[in-house]
Amino acid sequence: MLERNGHGGDLATAEELYGVPAEELLDYSANINPLGPPPGLKDVLHEEWAGLVHYPDPESRELRTAISQKYNIDPASILVGNGAAEVIDLIVRGFKPGKVAVVDPAFMEYAEAALKAGAEVLSVPASADDGFAIPEKALLTACEEVDLLFIGQPNNPTGQWLSREAVVRLADTAVTHNTILVLDEAFIDFFEDEKELSYIREAAYSRHVIVIRSMTKFYGIPGLRLGYAASHPDNISFIRKLQVPWSVNHLAQKAGVYALNQSEYETRTRQLVAVERAWLEEELKRIGCLPYPGKANFILVRTSASGPDASELQLILGQQGILIRGCAGFAGLDTRYFRIAVRTCMENERLIAALRGALCNRQEAEGTDWTSR
Repeated sequence: MLERNGHGGDLATAEELYGVPAEELLDYSANINPLGPPPGLKDVLHEEWAGLVHYPDPESRELRTAISQKYNIDPASILVGNGAAEVIDLIVRGFKPGKVAVVDPAFMEYAEAALKAGAEVLSVPASADDGFAIPEKALLTACEEVDLLFIGQPNNPTGQWLSREAVVRLADTAVTHNTILVLDEAFIDFFEDEKELSYIREAAYSRHVIVIRSMTKFYGIPGLRLGYAASHPDNISFIRKLQVPWSVNHLAQKAGVYALNQSEYETRTRQLVAVERAWLEEELKRIGCLPYPGKANFILVRTSASGPDASELQLILGQQGILIRGCAGFAGLDTRYFRIAVRTCMENERLIAALRGALCNRQEAEGTDWTSR
């Protein structure tokens, strides 16, 4: 298995396994913006090189101001972290919940963080028969009996999300039962209606709701590690006390400030993902796979019972320099499931051609041009 700690994108391990140089690997296992970092960011980082001789701002003031201006919220309602992973850890360690609820399947770090903090984890399963829709009724019930509830908005790896009305109902229930509702919006930036769906503005004034955002996925900078949380200033002040000094480095802070002002890049990203995702879904169906619907920059896929499973596909494609994310490690999923990112037109055509070759007989794969649009 390539996945470590619930993540894809382990190029070093892939290089060892498949003998393909890391720089030549086509990575569909990590859900990163297919456009790469915003244009001009490299120049910004070069200009900020001199700042490395100083410690970074421990309060990330400039970046918090940029976030507050983008979403019209108080800077005191924002905590910047070394990726969303640090924010998840700080929340759990800070609030010390006795019982935590998670939707399954879901990002593994929710449960792992809870278990590390000594909490009991309550699984709220989503059903394959229902397309892995997030089970609102079950979550409302869970919200009444747990101290903290994690929801991916959208959920990873299924790509499902709750309507704004459902989030409001959960937030109201959290207030009534003194529960902390954590909405992980790490991939919501890829939604064209992100501003309408996001709950970040409401969370900034709530003592019972925390929104987590990641900047590494949408802005294509996972190597810099950057994420943040929004909630009532009292909550933010409370969990910030647990954060190690200088958690977020100087270049990451500057990259975040620059990225938040790239509106044209944001628009192009959302348009590209919408078009390429739709094409991928149709092509996956044509080759006998079942892609689950969504709007994020990744797709959960189930293979047919008659063909190779996801672990076999990982090996076949890996030897061709293409990485996909096996999902058997997620609760509720088995070896028939894998996840792919949405990438550029030419890359997606290469992926589909490789999958077709692995799933269909070789004569068909070689005798037809499946890459033309």
